[in-house]
Amino acid sequence: MANNIEGKVALITGASSGIGAATAAALLDAGAKVVVTARRVDRLRQLGEKLGAGDDRFLAIAADIRNEAELESLIAKTLEWGGRLDILLNNAGLSRGNSHETISPEDIHLILDTNVFALSNLSRLAIPALKKSKGDIINISSTAAISLIPGTAVYAASKAAVAAFSEVLRKELCGEGVRVTTIYPGLVKTEFFDAFEETKKANLMKMAEAIEALDAQDLADTILFTLTRPAHVNLNEIVIRPTKQQ
Repeated sequence: MANNIEGKVALITGASSGIGAATAAALLDAGAKVVVTARRVDRLRQLGEKLGAGDDRFLAIAADIRNEAELESLIAKTLEWGGRLDILLNNAGLSRGNSHETISPEDIHLILDTNVFALSNLSRLAIPALKKSKGDIINISSTAAISLIPGTAVYAASKAAVAAFSEVLRKELCGEGVRVTTIYPGLVKTEFFDAFEETKKANLMKMAEAIEALDAQDLADTILFTLTRPAHVNLNEIVIRPTKQQ
């Protein structure tokens, strides 16, 4: 029997565009209440207007997830607004640089702080509420963690860390009825490409076109499917690639 998520409260990071925004829409359509967060408050407001959800079902909170005080405030505001927390989608992530020889120390810290430490800290803060609701944590890793590509050393390492973290967390929480899922997307057409210099971005866009890359809705559909499995079913790991991607 499918798990009904109507009335459940979801918190989604990196929700101003791409996978986060598409998932927010999908969960709202399924009857959930959704809290979205990102640094770009204007984009969050635009998303709210686009989705047309009322204040009782949609809350936008601007936050820098690398700041632990802001994460504490994010959880507190979510619980104050929704009264509970059932779903945490750790979606925020980024990449920078090209070869490891040329990547800056600042970009190394930015990648690890965003992709690993923020995800870990927010999960830690959310666990007490998720244990009460017997909720779900979904962490977005990447096929870069398992199909290693030159020029992605720190990004790949960060996403491998997400995978290892998620599996340990699953084992720690399975006895509490909390499900933990790691999703490894392949190439997805989102604003993720915008962080790269023009030549690399152009090459990625060309590749995305050639292999008919995934779009954000493909990931949102996968996440919704995961969340609506019966409570005794935990899809631990999901790898999703374009059919034509090696």
